[in-house]
Amino acid sequence: MRHLYCIIFLLASYYLPAQAITGFVDMHAHPRGDLAYGRELFYGAPYGDISVALGDCRHDHSRNLVRSILAAQTEQQNSPTWRDGKKGYPDFTSWPAWCSILHQQMWVDWIRRAHEGGLNIMVALAVSSHTIAYASKGHGPYDDEQVLLDCVQGIKDLVAHSDFMEVAYTPADARRIVASGRLAVIIGSEMDNIGNFYNPQDHYSRATFTSEPTEGQVQAELDKLYALGVRYIFPVHLNNTVFGGTAIFNKTLNVANKFATGAEWKIEQVRTDTSGITFHLEHPGSGLPAIAKAFMPLLMPKNVNPAKMVNYTIWDTLAGYGHRNALGLTARGRFAISYMMQKGYMIDIDHMSERMTDEVLSKAVTADYPVNSGHNEPRSFSHNENGRTLLQYAQIKRVGGMIGVGHGANASDFVHTYHTVAGIVGEPHMAIGTDVGGFSAQPQRDTTIRLIYDDTFTRCKTGNRIWDINTDGMAHYGLLADYVRSWPLAGMSGEEMKGFMSSAEYFVQMWEKCEARKVSVRY
Repeated sequence: MRHLYCIIFLLASYYLPAQAITGFVDMHAHPRGDLAYGRELFYGAPYGDISVALGDCRHDHSRNLVRSILAAQTEQQNSPTWRDGKKGYPDFTSWPAWCSILHQQMWVDWIRRAHEGGLNIMVALAVSSHTIAYASKGHGPYDDEQVLLDCVQGIKDLVAHSDFMEVAYTPADARRIVASGRLAVIIGSEMDNIGNFYNPQDHYSRATFTSEPTEGQVQAELDKLYALGVRYIFPVHLNNTVFGGTAIFNKTLNVANKFATGAEWKIEQVRTDTSGITFHLEHPGSGLPAIAKAFMPLLMPKNVNPAKMVNYTIWDTLAGYGHRNALGLTARGRFAISYMMQKGYMIDIDHMSERMTDEVLSKAVTADYPVNSGHNEPRSFSHNENGRTLLQYAQIKRVGGMIGVGHGANASDFVHTYHTVAGIVGEPHMAIGTDVGGFSAQPQRDTTIRLIYDDTFTRCKTGNRIWDINTDGMAHYGLLADYVRSWPLAGMSGEEMKGFMSSAEYFVQMWEKCEARKVSVRY
């Protein structure tokens, strides 16, 4: 009789649907930026002794003159009037700030506050840039492979330091963790070059690089990452890789491409009226401040230096045409995408060139395998190949993928984008991709609305500082709770909020489908 009960239980577990979970998903966060970019450009750890982890950044940002200038130039791109006064804990008179991209915004208590505000799944991504690491003259490591390993371990260490987070390695893990009232953390990779499959122009000697890996080497690397716990993956980030082309939307990133590959981008012109692309790739040296030109020989190898006009092409521009990357999915990339699907990876198509995106989406539709766009916006907003087209949204919806809407400039901007995307995909399988810690400025204060704080929802306080989203914007991750709470004031309907607060369930359903479909994928 006992065996009969066991059989009944197993059959019920298999056939009966799992209980739906609640809460929302951040599909794109970087809690361990402190372990990337050479270790000394991005300041502040997410846990530890707060007086050290979030203290005075002067030691890292001012010890080296080149790094000090690089940090100042980088920070002032988002808000020219903002100045890094170096002072963090306990008064936080200078940072964190919505516009500051080089200071830690994901302190563990701030993540807890976001969780208390409804965040139940967070995709925590390893990220770095060998180019930036080299330019910042940090103590390293610089190479993508080692930084990825450090970030993955760093994410695990952060989770282990808390009592409200757990790493999810399976969809069942995610359901169990969220059902228990905790935050499910999914480890991901948004590295420029998986497996050190690139050729850095600084000839970095502390690592081994393979610019033309075999299929066996690609398979071994993806097996290794999976064994380490990586479940969410970007095949391409900010430069062309052995897998395919990157989306072109920023002239400065052409420098990173040449640094990583030895070659600049090759572009092709496409009709604006059919593609929606108006972006034109300018020479990366155009508009460089005089101080940047003066220090550039210290920042970049000779053949990469954008201040030398001969290092980059000045592309023609035809009226009514825009520029996109001429490189699509490579033969090695076709193998890699198929193998990622066979492993059950959750694949994100953001940052792929349009040519690569279209081929990967075609593969996903054929295999009925979900792919995602985790931190993006419509092509009609971005006007470059990294923005999603109507057809791309339709294909993502068709295969059961998830869409993470970029965080927006402020609450009203986010709600407008959310409305637009919801009108395209026609269903609420949408989350947010904050890109906190990923060199992305966060939402500013919205002067058209005002969030009311009271006894049921108080302002965030850390040390001696009290934050108010009405004046500070989303200065750190803890204010994500305030940001979400402000959306109804900016026009998000009750039904839309209900759908957003169910995105954790939709995300797990997407992951479950990846697991179910992986056995059917063929190369």
